Amino acid sequence: MNNVSEVFDDIFSNCDVLISSLQKEKDSSLQPCEHSLQEFHSTLASFSKVLSHEATKFAIAHSSPPFPDVATTQSLAGSLCNATSQLVGCYLLLPYNCGSTFLQLIEKELEALLLGLKQFIEAIQNLILKSDTLQPCLVSTGILWEFCDRLPTLPKNNKEAVLAVLSREEELINDAIEELEQAVDASANDEIDSDDETVIHGIGQELQPSVRGLVKTAAALIRRTKKVVNNFNNIDQNRLDPVVEKVSSMSTEVDDLICSLYAPVNLMLAVGHGNKLSSKVENLLKTVQGIASEDDITWIELLSKAVQHNFQNLQSKAASS
Repeated sequence: MNNVSEVFDDIFSNCDVLISSLQKEKDSSLQPCEHSLQEFHSTLASFSKVLSHEATKFAIAHSSPPFPDVATTQSLAGSLCNATSQLVGCYLLLPYNCGSTFLQLIEKELEALLLGLKQFIEAIQNLILKSDTLQPCLVSTGILWEFCDRLPTLPKNNKEAVLAVLSREEELINDAIEELEQAVDASANDEIDSDDETVIHGIGQELQPSVRGLVKTAAALIRRTKKVVNNFNNIDQNRLDPVVEKVSSMSTEVDDLICSLYAPVNLMLAVGHGNKLSSKVENLLKTVQGIASEDDITWIELLSKAVQHNFQNLQSKAASS
């Protein structure tokens, strides 16, 4: 190559090609996944360290004048690109039936890493060709290190990836329940201002038992769903993915329903949010039933009745107010 700009352009092009390859659909045929995952995690752990090491070498070599000649920069860039290609390559070999939740998670992490690598290379390019300061290089190097360190800590399979989503929703809903209970406790104070929008009173206070029942049913369902997912051992891990689709944004529906209890209360809006959460819970119950054992049928039916009971109570209270 005649100049160092071409070396940097090649790195950018390599990153763009790898990003494009990540976005291609996988073959939907069923293949053994367990062995592929073992090889994947071994390669991921190994080459994330290699990439971090090569990025450090590249950064140190170009941190201050005199900068390396074109041949040296090209050699360092080759090692950097090879490590990155190995990381993406091991992902591309994973079969479709490893589960789309897991595969999408890894894809997003690798894409973010590639974008971080481009930012890292751009900072060094600007340092060399535009006499930019060293600070952007240090920042982008640190970001790239973080990406490399995070890769080996990601969920190891689709089951873990789905459980991570469920745990995140469970935590958010539990926080909402705590907030609701604090607001209810605060409303017990006789000296509260009737216009205070930070506490629940009036019609909101009458609706809150039904709302709390609905929200706690949602939390109980997620807790039970985690146990079902943890016990799932079917070869086709894609069967777990509908759980993520159904639980997605459930915590948002919970927040919207609880917020509708604060003054000024819009009864139609409160019932509407209650209906949305009820539908979300019922849909998740149906999905869970498809992967659950016969021993789980009793609690599934119990939670379904709890949803219907609490929503009917919410409708009745709203209608009589």
